[in-house]
Amino acid sequence: MSQQNQTRLEYTVLEHGGRIAHLILNRPDQANAFSAQMMEEITEHAVTLSTLSDVRVVILSGSGKHFSAGADLSWMKSSSELNYEANIDDAARLRKMFEALISLECPKVAAIRGAVYGGAVGMVACCDFAIADESSKFCLSEARLGLLPAVIAPYLLRKMNPGQLRRLALTSRPFDVNDAKQFGLIEVATSDLDDSVHEEVKTLLSCGPEAQKAINRLFDSLRNHNNLQSDETVQAIAKARTSAEGQAGLKCFFSKTSAPWIRSVKHSDIQEKL
Repeated sequence: MSQQNQTRLEYTVLEHGGRIAHLILNRPDQANAFSAQMMEEITEHAVTLSTLSDVRVVILSGSGKHFSAGADLSWMKSSSELNYEANIDDAARLRKMFEALISLECPKVAAIRGAVYGGAVGMVACCDFAIADESSKFCLSEARLGLLPAVIAPYLLRKMNPGQLRRLALTSRPFDVNDAKQFGLIEVATSDLDDSVHEEVKTLLSCGPEAQKAINRLFDSLRNHNNLQSDETVQAIAKARTSAEGQAGLKCFFSKTSAPWIRSVKHSDIQEKL
């Protein structure tokens, strides 16, 4: 297997502090298809990002024309030759990658062009929201191969309309950005991906980073408890109000001054990495 990196982790350093992380799938000649090496690299990058407190936003994208065509053919062939126990281990590595991604607490944005097939649909679902070029195409293609989107199913079910998701999985029917938005997989369909991602990132950088992380933790916890009201919600807002960030935000609001965490980002910083 080639030792050339199949992903890139790059940063945009923001003026006055903080960084934007760009996690880029980097096998453009293979439509950024997943390989075992790519999965390991994505997991390692996600673990690294989880340790960096100054990362404000993670942007996930693919180099070249496509986001990702799903599983690499050689990886698929090798998995077909494994016995049941070895396939359990192989699928567990895939699960580890998705869990590492979805566990990142800072905002995660998927920036999508071209094909998004198979497991790549699961990567999109692991992000907090997704922005897709209007020419993008999606497909849960597993059933055509006699397989199923098993490992990615929990992430898809957190975002997508369950009835439509079941239909897409059963039929392997390709769908476009309008369907993806209607079904809940993406939030924005655009004719100008660079500009749309830039605008969303600017908005994210106007909000408190610790509050954003707390929002992701709270939403995950509520989902795990069937979205029931509990003492956790009361404790979460009380903790935020009394935190240094919350106190600073309220003070700036009443004094009509800018919050200390607000950052700006150049359009070119986004464009050159998408």
